[in-house]
Amino acid sequence: MIISSTLRRIRDELGVIGLASIGLLAGAAFFLFFALRPLEARNGDLERQLAVNSRQNLSSDPTFIRASTPAAKIAAFYHFLKTEQQPTDWLARLHAAGQATGVELRSADYRLQKTGTRIERYEITLPVRGNYAQIRAFLENALAGIPVLSLDEVKFRKERASDASVQAELRLTLHLVNP
Repeated sequence: MIISSTLRRIRDELGVIGLASIGLLAGAAFFLFFALRPLEARNGDLERQLAVNSRQNLSSDPTFIRASTPAAKIAAFYHFLKTEQQPTDWLARLHAAGQATGVELRSADYRLQKTGTRIERYEITLPVRGNYAQIRAFLENALAGIPVLSLDEVKFRKERASDASVQAELRLTLHLVNP
């Protein structure tokens, strides 16, 4: 009896907004203790596991170069770009990525840019046609499959707003190391 009268008095003094506020605070505390804290603990465990795995992978990879000096960093960069593949092999992979995603590849413009350094740049201007998802998938596949490829520019164009097909002009660059 005393408890029910006390609860009625608190309800009358706080009103609907006060009771809703207390409910929100209780919900936030519940979320903190039963959802957020376990997720933080799991995140910490995963970060520790990732650190251990990273150390193991780096120490077992003979091609990994610890780049502590600028010269070592440049050597590591050149080592990354050095490949046995010829530019025509990379272009064949680019064409295969286009066919796999259903993008219509039209004629392309290829130019070798002499930089005066050990790195040669093959600039590729590639007009393509397809829907946005196809073009995006093509770019994702090409960039993932060709590690020495960079995306420099994308221009999208539609002839009519109702067209599902998009014309795009892609500017890509192959970065290759001179032997």
